[in-house]
Amino acid sequence: MDIYEKIGYTCLAVVAVCYLTAMVYGVIAAFPFGLLILLILLGVGVLLVKVLKERLTSREDDYYDRNVEK
Repeated sequence: MDIYEKIGYTCLAVVAVCYLTAMVYGVIAAFPFGLLILLILLGVGVLLVKVLKERLTSREDDYYDRNVEK
């Protein structure tokens, strides 16, 4: 990964965090119905973290990434 790719991912992460923060504040402002949306976002976030964790720790995926021709 070169320096430009790291800068690009960092900028993308900052924008994503700002967007999610604004979304959470908006959901909290619409309290009765916003709570349901907040729970949905929390569930999606937990599943995303689970998928990323499984991918980063999977030896089988790493093997296929290195050894299988595309």
